[in-house]
Amino acid sequence: MEKYLLAPLLIEKLGQGDGFRSFFARLLKALAIVGAFAALIVFFLGWKDLFALSSEAMIGGILYQMTFVVAVYLAVHCTLLRAAQVQEAAPGRPAAISVASVVLRLVGEVWGFASALLGSGGAVYVWFAGRRAEILLDKMRAFFPFLKAGPATFSAGAELIIQGLLYGALALLLGYLFSELLQLLPAGSGGEQGVAEPQD
Repeated sequence: MEKYLLAPLLIEKLGQGDGFRSFFARLLKALAIVGAFAALIVFFLGWKDLFALSSEAMIGGILYQMTFVVAVYLAVHCTLLRAAQVQEAAPGRPAAISVASVVLRLVGEVWGFASALLGSGGAVYVWFAGRRAEILLDKMRAFFPFLKAGPATFSAGAELIIQGLLYGALALLLGYLFSELLQLLPAGSGGEQGVAEPQD
């Protein structure tokens, strides 16, 4: 009877290295697709808001939208590449550590690349639109708190560029650092392992 129940089958599947990696590989692919659709919605809503701006501010908004598209492309493509990497076997390494190591690198890459791009695009936008740039920047504030509109001055835009580059570099550094620290954990003997089950 137990073999027909869902929970035991899921637990058994996740307890195997291949099943665990396959689950997270598919999850990352699904997140890439959902993220792409969400970004598409934000992109079109942004175009709608741009028509409320002056022609000068609209130019800055268009340039910002272009950097947004590049950031989304990099995020989706990196996620798909890392999903394929998660699927691959890591001899002598527990599956959970292998998956976590790849995911940490991915988080650093996505946040790092997007911070640098949106910081630069946001700077150009602020130079053209000033505080009116908040109409688009606010849409990404929850993920990138440093994206704040300011006066249309060189220093306000330069601050966004510097913050984007610094936060981006820090995200990459931390993502790769924690990933490599996980890889330094001693691997079990006897080849590839699955997910360790708690002992009673």
